[in-house]
Amino acid sequence: MKVFRKRLGAAVACASVLSLAACGISTKKTGSANITVLPVENIADDFIMGVDVSSMISVENAGGAFYDANGKKADLLELLKMGGANCVRIRVWNNPFDANGNGYGGGNNDIETAVKIGKRATDAGLGVLIDFHYSDFWADPNKQSVPKAWKNMTFDEKEAALSKYTTESLEKLKSAGVKVTMVQVGNEINNGMCGEMYDDKVLGLVGEGCKAVRNFDKNIQIVVHYTDPLSEGYLEKRAGLLEKFNVDYDIFATSYYPFWHGEAGKLSVTLKKLSNIYNKKVMVAETSYPFTNDDGDGFGNVVSGMSSEQEFDYPFSVEGQAVAVRDVIAAVASVKKGVGVFYWEPAWIPVRHYKPEAPNAQSVLEENFKAWEKYGCGWASSYAAEYDKEVRSARNGGTWDNQAFFDFDGKCLDSINVFKYARTGSKGKLNVIRVENPHVEFAYGKQEELPKTVKVVYNDGSVKDEPVEWDAAAKKNVTGKPDFGEYKIPGKLKKGGNAECTVNVTASNFLVNGSFESGDLTGWTVENPLGKGTPKVDKNNQNAKEGVCYFTAWEKDDFEFTVSQTVKEFSAGKYKCFAYFEGTGIKNPSGTVFKAVVRKKDGTKTEFTCDVTIPNTWKKFFKAELPVIELDDSTESITVSALIKAEFDATSGANGAWLVMDDVNLLLVE
Repeated sequence: MKVFRKRLGAAVACASVLSLAACGISTKKTGSANITVLPVENIADDFIMGVDVSSMISVENAGGAFYDANGKKADLLELLKMGGANCVRIRVWNNPFDANGNGYGGGNNDIETAVKIGKRATDAGLGVLIDFHYSDFWADPNKQSVPKAWKNMTFDEKEAALSKYTTESLEKLKSAGVKVTMVQVGNEINNGMCGEMYDDKVLGLVGEGCKAVRNFDKNIQIVVHYTDPLSEGYLEKRAGLLEKFNVDYDIFATSYYPFWHGEAGKLSVTLKKLSNIYNKKVMVAETSYPFTNDDGDGFGNVVSGMSSEQEFDYPFSVEGQAVAVRDVIAAVASVKKGVGVFYWEPAWIPVRHYKPEAPNAQSVLEENFKAWEKYGCGWASSYAAEYDKEVRSARNGGTWDNQAFFDFDGKCLDSINVFKYARTGSKGKLNVIRVENPHVEFAYGKQEELPKTVKVVYNDGSVKDEPVEWDAAAKKNVTGKPDFGEYKIPGKLKKGGNAECTVNVTASNFLVNGSFESGDLTGWTVENPLGKGTPKVDKNNQNAKEGVCYFTAWEKDDFEFTVSQTVKEFSAGKYKCFAYFEGTGIKNPSGTVFKAVVRKKDGTKTEFTCDVTIPNTWKKFFKAELPVIELDDSTESITVSALIKAEFDATSGANGAWLVMDDVNLLLVE
């Protein structure tokens, strides 16, 4: 995927060149606090400041407790409400239990659990969003498994069962005194729902669910939920299909996680465009950010500063967490029909705080393990393995504890007030929010200079150029005659703090549109006799190696085709030819081959090849590089090509075979 540029967040990106009000930042006076959160301008009184608290019953049943800032035990929902939350979101699985009644974990969130949480929320004066997954366990872009009881149904039978289940669930909630204000029909349904994968079937089911909600209570707002918000045009396409299939809904929702989905300012652009085209309300159904890189329960976290698949524009701190959420609120609030934001699982805390250096560390870990199994307060229990093939271990704890609004002992953090502070603002001491790490290009074979300063963004919205000293040893790697490629140079700010400069050493590319940044296949020829894979150029800076665009293919099973470009105008000399490949759900050896064929004017030819290994990890690229190629006056042409071949690995957990090729280079080196 393309290198993710460190950018200014929505809260501060334009602070140095525009007024605060123009950035969606209120200029009204803010109150003092332990953290600084800039107020967002013009938030509607009924703007949803939501929290997904689906795990709360399992955590409480296991002995977990919550405390206010003074260390006094308190009710979770009251604490969240005091922090400005006004609505809860509750996931619902059909039957998250095995035949013996053992829970699958992740909160064991059946409708009975939803009733318990929903009643407490209603009694606390909070709105309630019911999130139907229409599955017996987690439903997301990687999996949308059909409930066990519906497995052998025909499609018509499944439609009827889904409609009946939706209505009966809402009846149970109503009978218990739960005031449901919103219903979400499906969860992150990018690649299917309820075991179906094709649009006509998926949207048929979604339509039946929406119809059931509308018939039950016309005052309930109906939400349809996708993710991948920064893949250009993707959400608009989904909204277009919802309209085509006459799905009756009110709110188009997306997940947005800053460490996966990039800049909040771009989210705002996407939502505005979608809302304007389809005249729909929009919201963020899930977001979060870590307050620490530590683990609190002895089971690793999903989000970690050590991950190469995640990029962090905010500090791992309580203030960083709050500012990240504030920027998401600002992005949605800037849309005329932006109705709200839900923070995902701010209360999924450890049952016992695991400290690896403590004398009782092992006994605490064992207690946590027993709680995960018995009460379902980890992401999965061992019992879920019968239903979800991603459950490969008998020990599956919490993976979100470093993103809660509470510390590992259950005491609330200052970030719990972010919903309140987004309206009023708060002022603490001056802190750095981020260092804008520079990205520079060096010409191959030339001496270049690293920047002497970096931009530093502060929590009051100011941006300053601060002096930096780059690591001497790393600096030598790029100040001589470095080879092509990307180099990371660490540095220290003179005022304290770390920086990193990314240096990309490159030269003129003799291939036309080698990085596909034209947004189309200009310069390239695709031969696809099997008609599979849908080879095309897509736009999403999170999937590309550099820039925004990349060449890609995807299929629910296997595909094979060739993409090539012939160059007839070149300079005599030696060339380096290489390209980058990534993918998921593909068996290795993949069969993909990167190739160059040099044709001489006398009719002879020479071939250069490199077998491609697909890493099967998002954002991890394989560099396919050919031996040095020499072109001279006797050369007629050079054809650079790739045999793109993929066999779907059904055991991978992916929904199909996905492959990316990007940054194809033919560079003159001497």
